[in-house]
Amino acid sequence: MIHDHDSFAEHKKDMAAVAKEAEDAAKRRLAVAEARRALQHHEVAAAPAEHGEAAPAGGHGEAGGGEHHHSHTLPLDILLFLFICCFLGQLMKQLSGWSGFPYTSLITILGVVFGILTEKYGMGRIGAAIIEYSGISAHLLLFLFLPALIFESAFNSDWHIFKIELGQILIMAGPMLLGSTVLSALMMTYIFGYTGEFTWTASLMYGSIISATDPVAVVALLKELGASKRLSTMIEGESLMNDGTAMVVFLIIVDFVEGGNPSVSDMFFKFIRLSGGGPCLGFIGGFIMTNILKRIHNNFVLEVNTTIFVSYFIFFTAESTGIGASGILAVVVLGLYMSNTGKTTISAESEHAVHHVWGYVGFVAETVIFIISGIIMG
Repeated sequence: MIHDHDSFAEHKKDMAAVAKEAEDAAKRRLAVAEARRALQHHEVAAAPAEHGEAAPAGGHGEAGGGEHHHSHTLPLDILLFLFICCFLGQLMKQLSGWSGFPYTSLITILGVVFGILTEKYGMGRIGAAIIEYSGISAHLLLFLFLPALIFESAFNSDWHIFKIELGQILIMAGPMLLGSTVLSALMMTYIFGYTGEFTWTASLMYGSIISATDPVAVVALLKELGASKRLSTMIEGESLMNDGTAMVVFLIIVDFVEGGNPSVSDMFFKFIRLSGGGPCLGFIGGFIMTNILKRIHNNFVLEVNTTIFVSYFIFFTAESTGIGASGILAVVVLGLYMSNTGKTTISAESEHAVHHVWGYVGFVAETVIFIISGIIMG
């Protein structure tokens, strides 16, 4: 009996020890969860979880309450900063018209200033939102804003002038881009002397990246100077096609940079898939969009929604499925198809509204993407 009693006592002690360990583990998990919910993870000490100490009980004091409140306001601050960017973009747009300084350069500089100020002074809640934006995934940034920028530009192009200039556009976006890529690689290798780990294929990849042009400032300046619509359309159309072909060249070269050794036939079929599959998807998307729009009468909300949905859907289908086509070329062809054939399927009462909404979407996308780029650089 005595032995049974001792065994029972020891069992109780073991159970109590297990319960105490479970309680301590729960407290440690609670401390970690509270730390993760705090405003900035690099400012919140994880000492309670690392040293096995429980988080302070009770109200956590004023500082703890402030951090807890701050963690709940972070999503709101991220959203608020987006609207701040749009308003600052409006001011920079007006400043650009007054000073003649390119708009994209102004908002990029603004983003760099935001980045530097946040790095040096923190900038409180706005700084926390800027830190979150600076860590945004490059693929998310691409998928979120690129379809809007490309479709808006292609959709607002003058198809008749674009068709006349198509031969020159294809020459500049094809052979001239390849020439620019090779010349840039030669410059990096033989003029700046980048050798060793920075191989010839890496120089070619760099050349394909910087060969993608941004004509926004140039086209705006040409319009202010009263240049012909034909010249402006040719430059803007070349930029649209240039973006797609530069991405195709980049995706082919990156296989070599990553250590692969694709054969000539592999590169050829990849080129055909990227450069041919994208336009095919664009035509299919244009056919789908026009057939949906034909069944909508005088409802600009539904018509705008259709154009936004199909443009993003085609881009996602090309880039994130097994098709492996160029999403940029798909959206370019979709926008040009709508500029030529699809406009007749949009209600006359809704046409201006559709263009105005897409103009604003393009403005927001352009503003946010350049400010975030500046923040990352800063």
